[in-house]
Amino acid sequence: MLLAGASMARAQLSTVVVVDFERAVVESGEGKKSSDKFNATAQSRQAEIEKRQKEIEDQQRKLQTGARTLSDAAKADLQRDIDRRTTEFQRVNEDAQKEMQVLRDELLRPIAERATAILNAMADEQAFTLVIDLSNPDNNIVWFNPKNDITPELIKRIDASAPKPAASPAPATSTPKPPAAAPPPAPKPTTPPKP
Repeated sequence: MLLAGASMARAQLSTVVVVDFERAVVESGEGKKSSDKFNATAQSRQAEIEKRQKEIEDQQRKLQTGARTLSDAAKADLQRDIDRRTTEFQRVNEDAQKEMQVLRDELLRPIAERATAILNAMADEQAFTLVIDLSNPDNNIVWFNPKNDITPELIKRIDASAPKPAASPAPATSTPKPPAAAPPPAPKPTTPPKP
């Protein structure tokens, strides 16, 4: 009986929860705005890369269709152009990947840092024994109880901690303002004071 009571007490003291940390960051209000900005930049980069790839494919087709009719010098020029475009394409593609990684980091790192601090505070506040990140591809989680998923709560707290946009200052006017009037007297209470 004592052993059963001790193991129950230990079970009550141990709280294991799961969180999809990446989802919490990306689905927060700020995360959604950052993701939209990232996706817009990614689409523009993708369009540029596809355009360059199409140019290479067009030159390759030109070389294939003109294999019998083009002179050797013209074929060599076309092949040099294809090689040059291919090299440029590879550089642009690599640069775009690096740029997108840097942009993603710039956009999401501040949110992730704040989310980490919030998660640590939640763990202290609610005495979690263990927090498992579902977004980590290296974990071997087979099943978890959805009741132990704190991702929605983390998203709410991230949104609540988001910096508020600064109010824009009132536009300056060239006409002088009249002096401020004295404030009105404070209203008298309508409920009688307690004896």
